[in-house]
Amino acid sequence: MTSETHPRRRLAPEVRRQQVLDAAVAVFSEEGFHGASMDAVAARAGVSKPLVYAHGGSKEELFAACLHREAERLLRSVESAAGAADDEPLERLRRALRAFFHALTTRQAGWTVLWRQASTGPFAGEVDALRRQIVDQAADLMAGGLGVPRAVAQPYAHTLVGAAEGLADWWLTGDPDVGDGDPADVLADMLVTVVGPGLDGLTGRTGLAGGTIASSAGVSGER
Repeated sequence: MTSETHPRRRLAPEVRRQQVLDAAVAVFSEEGFHGASMDAVAARAGVSKPLVYAHGGSKEELFAACLHREAERLLRSVESAAGAADDEPLERLRRALRAFFHALTTRQAGWTVLWRQASTGPFAGEVDALRRQIVDQAADLMAGGLGVPRAVAQPYAHTLVGAAEGLADWWLTGDPDVGDGDPADVLADMLVTVVGPGLDGLTGRTGLAGGTIASSAGVSGER
């Protein structure tokens, strides 16, 4: 069948750009920024190399676009999952953490681009700025939900985000056995179990962590 009888389908520019970014995220996560080539991105996307340049710019611009897209997706998913400000604060926090861990366990290539490939070198400053956005988001969530000043919540937010990153790396690199539960649920519950007592102290309340969240996914000390 010739191209005249079966013409190649044209995609809208934004659809094609997302296709290129998807391919680039995969290639950058596998090969690293320096090892990745525009030829490899074009092959993964199933387009010509000129189309990669047209929709992604230079290699540096393409990597930066991937970085910002993955960060924006993460921020949006966490904000959406947290829900209304009048919901129970620790449950809002758990939902936000679950969204964070769901993003990294289902889009591991995006996580690699965000934190591993870009954490050093020319993009480190951009990663720091994006991380500050995540910390600010966590501080807003904690301050609004717990009724404390944002300045008080800020160091707790830094601690929380750092702990979430560490737990994410543990899951991604350690091949841990988390049982039959959804890894996002298990990881979120693990972290809530740790931070719950600290939030109790922050607000002067007791019992904020409840006793049901940590056990909802069947987390135990047994391996």
